[in-house]
Amino acid sequence: MSVRNRVASLALLAAVALPLVVGCQFLVFKVCVKNDTEFYLDEFTSKSAGALTYPSGPIKDLAPGGSDVDGGYSAGSYDFRATFDVSDDNICEDVIELLGVEIENTNLCITYEVQPLDAKGECSEEIYATLDYVI
Repeated sequence: MSVRNRVASLALLAAVALPLVVGCQFLVFKVCVKNDTEFYLDEFTSKSAGALTYPSGPIKDLAPGGSDVDGGYSAGSYDFRATFDVSDDNICEDVIELLGVEIENTNLCITYEVQPLDAKGECSEEIYATLDYVI
C-alpha cells in the first residue's frame, strides 16, 4: 500500500471515529417557523426543556406571512417561545410558549396563526401554534 493510500485511509478512519469518541451526534434537526398572523414576530427562541432562562433568539423581526429556519437541534425535549408585536386589544397574549416539545427523529415546523375565542371577555382572539413534524 502506498504512503498516499495509507494517509487517505487513516484520514477516513479519523473522520468516522473522531465523532464517536467525542460523542458528536450524527442527527441534527431543524425547526422551521411560519408566521401566519398579521403581526410581526419580534423574537423566536428556544431552550432545553426545564432550563431556567431563554437565550437571545436566533429569529427576529419575522414579517407577517414570513418563515425562517433555526437549525442545530439534537434529539431531546425543548421549550419554545415566540413574542409578537401585537397592537390589537382583541389579542389575548403576545407571548406564546410551547413547553416540553419532543424532537426525536424528524424536523419540526411551528406555524403561528390567529383564531377567535368562544369566551366573552376583554379579548376575542388568540395566537396559537400548530406543530408539524416533517422529514
